[in-house]
Amino acid sequence: MPKLAEYQETKPTRAPVTPHLLAVTFSLEAPEAQAVYLCGDFNQWSPTSLRMIRHGASSYWEKRLILAPGPYQYKFVVDGEWVHDPKASKNVPNHHGSLNSIVEAHE
Repeated sequence: MPKLAEYQETKPTRAPVTPHLLAVTFSLEAPEAQAVYLCGDFNQWSPTSLRMIRHGASSYWEKRLILAPGPYQYKFVVDGEWVHDPKASKNVPNHHGSLNSIVEAHE
């Protein structure tokens, strides 16, 4: 019977299990906006923690997040106003009487 030290030396090492993460890009066209933020269940609906970036002088705003696979509800905050994504393939009613957009992080 092998001794404990011998067993530990021959035991194969396993890589730690890490969740598979995916890049998800959120975008919004808001030509008159001065500031746009992304919020959702991925950041506890914080209205100012994820500032979106305007592309040059265009009306196109973008933010890329790294998320675990699954569905996420989100909204944009445009100059202080909560706005659902008009280009989202799915929106659901929320308890405030407006809509939350849905994105599915998948490969």
